[in-house]
Amino acid sequence: MSLLEKLGLSKESMERMLGVVAPLKKTKITKKKSYRRYETVPADIRKAILGEHPSYTCRELAKKYGISASTIWDIRDSKPKIQ
Repeated sequence: MSLLEKLGLSKESMERMLGVVAPLKKTKITKKKSYRRYETVPADIRKAILGEHPSYTCRELAKKYGISASTIWDIRDSKPKIQ
């Protein structure tokens, strides 16, 4: 016994209360992948970031060089690609 039957509701009575609701069509959602282009950061800034003392946080360096903290993190994280 379903919950609707326990409450004394049927499909028809629900349609009368709410109106006829069309079933949703399943659509395939394709998300366009956007790849970040860290190559747009000039090479001299990348070298300077890698040369900074490790005690600086990504936020501090982001303010200093005017780029996002996530870009700083990626540059630090992918050292072999840059050198």
